[in-house]
Amino acid sequence: MDAVTVRTNDIEHARSEVGRVFCPHRLTPQSGVREVRLRMTAHRVAGVGVVDLDYGRAVRIQPGPLESFYLVQIPLGGGAVVRHAGQTVTSTPETASVLSPYDASDMHWAEGSPHRIFYAEQRALDRELARLLGRPADGPVRFDPGMAMGTPAAVAWARAVDFLATELARPAGGSLLDHPLVADRLVQALIGKLLLTHQHTWTGLLAAPARHPAPGRLVRRACALIQDHHAEALTVGDVAEALQVSVRTLQDCFRRELATTPTAYLRACRLDAVHRTLRTAEAGASVTAVALAHGFAHLGRFAGEYRARFGEPPSATLRR
Repeated sequence: MDAVTVRTNDIEHARSEVGRVFCPHRLTPQSGVREVRLRMTAHRVAGVGVVDLDYGRAVRIQPGPLESFYLVQIPLGGGAVVRHAGQTVTSTPETASVLSPYDASDMHWAEGSPHRIFYAEQRALDRELARLLGRPADGPVRFDPGMAMGTPAAVAWARAVDFLATELARPAGGSLLDHPLVADRLVQALIGKLLLTHQHTWTGLLAAPARHPAPGRLVRRACALIQDHHAEALTVGDVAEALQVSVRTLQDCFRRELATTPTAYLRACRLDAVHRTLRTAEAGASVTAVALAHGFAHLGRFAGEYRARFGEPPSATLRR
């Protein structure tokens, strides 16, 4: 995991350090402002990142096209006026600004406007979109520049970004994201949820009905694949990709054939695997280590799901 922390009042130093995290840009203090009070903390892992950025003063920021990444900029206070892709967004804690890689931006941040910024590499986003569609997109992904943060889907996505930020800030060896399987699953979930939550050029196709000519056969193949590979860094997107269908098609078939979701089926397979491991574990084994090894990032949720499935907490299985 990459980590950067910068504190400076010097305008040129601020421009240089922020440029190293993002890209070259112009940074101009507003009239009467002679210095900034930059406070920046940036963390990245596996194609995504979270940057907490506060200039402390009113500034104008003018980057060219981002070229290789997307940004979702969420003011935690104050606000900004963002011009991007021919549109103007008045950004507040209720409305994030979303920058796609293809156009320059002109942003005026008010004084007292700390931002939490979600960063996603273009290749990671394109890969997740291909999983959702069942094929590579044959054109660029351009998001609407303004994102309403008050919808239930956006609130859930923002909670996940906060969780990512918390885990990225933990010292080495103390984060759930130290485990590659957990990190990969969280990255895919965050990008996938963003693609399903906020309007972009492929939203209509993602929302289109998803039907398969042989749903029973597809579900049997998916179940076999999950059973054989659930202990690996497997996601529902990976299953759909392997079977050459879209995620929404796979979800539709599971719903029709098994009255469940592929995510729930994968989770059940992993819970069963944890149960088997705990029953045969040697002295000194750790429930946390076993859960993480099987891809469970939220340990509290894991414990609840385990109890619901097996009628006892995982620690009781381990002690038996």
